[in-house]
Amino acid sequence: MGNLIKEWVKSILVEEVKQQVVVYAGRFQPFHKGHYATYEHLVKKFGKQNVFIGTSNQQGGPKSPFNFKEKREIMIKMFNIPSSQIVQVKNPYQPKEVLDKFDSKTTAFITVVGEKDEARLGGKYFKKYDGRPESGYLDSGYVYVAPAQPNAISGTDVRNWLSAGDDSQRKAGFKKAYPKFDPKIYNLISTRLMKVESIMEQFFKSFDIKSLLEGSEYGADAGEPDTMFVLPGKIRKLGMKNPGQKDDVWFVNGGWTQMHFPKADVIIAPGSKGSSDYYQYSSRRNIRNNTDLEIPPVSNDFTSAKQGRKQVDVQDLQTEIAINLGQEIIEYTIGKKINETLISEKIGSRFLQFLDKSLLVEGGAYGHMAHPFDTEMNLTFGDLKQIINGALTGELELAREKTDGQALAISWRDDMGLIAARNKGHLANRGEKALDISGVASKFGGRGGLTDAYNFAMKDLTSAIKGLSKAQRDKIFKQGAKFMNLEVIWPTSVNVIPYGQALLIFHNTTEYNEAGIAIGADQSDAKILAGMIKQINQTIQSQYTIQGPPVTQLPKSQKLTSLKSKFDGQLSKLQKEFNLKDTDGVAEYHQKWWENFVDTKSPSTLDNKTKMGLVKRWAFYDKGFRLDGKSIEDPKVLSWAQGIDKNDHAKIQKDNIRPFEDIFLGVGAEVLSFMSSVLTANPDTAVRSMKDRLDQTVKDVQKAGDPKKIAKLKLELERLAAIGGKDKIVPNEGIVFVYKGNTYKLTGTFAPLNQILGLFYGD
Repeated sequence: MGNLIKEWVKSILVEEVKQQVVVYAGRFQPFHKGHYATYEHLVKKFGKQNVFIGTSNQQGGPKSPFNFKEKREIMIKMFNIPSSQIVQVKNPYQPKEVLDKFDSKTTAFITVVGEKDEARLGGKYFKKYDGRPESGYLDSGYVYVAPAQPNAISGTDVRNWLSAGDDSQRKAGFKKAYPKFDPKIYNLISTRLMKVESIMEQFFKSFDIKSLLEGSEYGADAGEPDTMFVLPGKIRKLGMKNPGQKDDVWFVNGGWTQMHFPKADVIIAPGSKGSSDYYQYSSRRNIRNNTDLEIPPVSNDFTSAKQGRKQVDVQDLQTEIAINLGQEIIEYTIGKKINETLISEKIGSRFLQFLDKSLLVEGGAYGHMAHPFDTEMNLTFGDLKQIINGALTGELELAREKTDGQALAISWRDDMGLIAARNKGHLANRGEKALDISGVASKFGGRGGLTDAYNFAMKDLTSAIKGLSKAQRDKIFKQGAKFMNLEVIWPTSVNVIPYGQALLIFHNTTEYNEAGIAIGADQSDAKILAGMIKQINQTIQSQYTIQGPPVTQLPKSQKLTSLKSKFDGQLSKLQKEFNLKDTDGVAEYHQKWWENFVDTKSPSTLDNKTKMGLVKRWAFYDKGFRLDGKSIEDPKVLSWAQGIDKNDHAKIQKDNIRPFEDIFLGVGAEVLSFMSSVLTANPDTAVRSMKDRLDQTVKDVQKAGDPKKIAKLKLELERLAAIGGKDKIVPNEGIVFVYKGNTYKLTGTFAPLNQILGLFYGD
């Protein structure tokens, strides 16, 4: 009777679970047949609309070569998985990016694990799935153990099949891993894996890992127990200080994250051992003695004895990444991991440095130079504030001047001399069909200043490079396999900035396979080649001065530092619109912005699926959600959505992104106004010329009377005014810098000025 009463009370007080949301999470590096077999099983059991694939955007190291966008493309094209069911998540066991779209009281969360991982999830929150979930996802989560699939393959198998051997062998491996052959996906996976393999090999040649691992022992960091580490198979000792002294500690009061092995099972709260200053190390296995005991890592979450379960945020992500990479590299080298983070971090840090110099950066001289606020980068608001602070205090990493010239890619073959590439066909077969000096002259004939710019560039580069030894040329160009990306700056062929001198500026080399597909790059080659040319006194040619990437000294000004609160305040205002924290990403802002747009502008109330489909399409250009009667049943909503998509989306998206643009263009304008260009011969003359061209373009556009151009002009003049107007015009396109391994740009007035001048001069 008592149980019946309890069930009756429960049925009244607790809302019934009406929906199950299943999240199949993993690294998926890359997604393959084995993963799809599990996904199919889940779909059959729970229904396609209830099963989501969750994965991160984390990229780096030999086991994680693909970003989220690439992983999603593989899933969609090779297995026809709906894009709406593939979600980028930060924490697979707390996938709020999925769950936030569902009612927390009536929706159960089910996470999927393999048999070997079943024991990892326990505690009060996670329960084993028994087919009848009783609680919404705020109260409980459920663990479903996916059965092993027949003929299983692993990500390691796929990476091995597609990273080595000739093209036919890699294609055979691809067919083992995927149900059909898609040339684009094949090239994406194979070239990326070949690139990672090549970089790993180069790294092993540059850094003797095995000699490091052969050392007998390594002392602990300050604050770590007085243990010494010895190689795999040995024992790590944890001990106490001498009588009367404080025990060894790993944690200073303040919530620091434990980064080094062995990981504690328990963190005792302050005061529990008579000390209010430290979180003391303890363990359920009574290791507080002088006995030798090997302690493997236990858990990534920590328990305070009297405060309940508490997740500690990682405070030094760079360190964690370095440790993980180091462990992967050690395993790759000696066939097994070691429980020593000091060595792992050292190796991983060295690899990250090597990667920064060697990893292919696609899309131009410095790779894809994104603005910090670009959605696809999804930096957090905290990251944006750090970048602003670094820019204003002169502390951005690897900052250099961004140049405004004409692009050119060159290589050298002994049988052809200097060659230039303008398309993919020119890059294939070691530049076999690339343009020589006469080919460039023909290609750019009759184009005024541009003709002279390229013709003289080819002649001067030939004169400089032929003076090098064959060994030096081969090191840089590999007989046409590597092309140097450079910019041509010519006084009579000006884009926006009149530098007042003729310059050839090296940026980086990119290496291509026989098909003309990029397989590697080296940022250091530019500096090396410039140094070689300087060594033989060939820097100054008949028309051009040749140099490597321009080194920039960022200004350090109290006036700049004082602006930090202004720009931070502008970012904080954007955060407050949707109650976002510093840990939230830019993408979350844009999603909320478009959700609000759809809610307020739609002619009818939308169900969640339709609403989020439109949001993904408009905020993130995800065209997987189609604008047809099948996806949108309400004719009024369909007509409205099609109209937005066809006529208004571009303008609305600009309105959405505009506040971020204004902030960072403003930061760039302020920094550049204090910074001298290392390339402009006469800055004052250059500024006057730029202002004169601006005034003339405004007059020409207004006189021509083209409504579209006039509207564009008005918009860009407003952007210019927002960041200080003509007074902030400087002879400097911007700065390029590195933040957390990615390359970004900061520009000021150049951006709107370039758009305005293009209205007339671009024609």
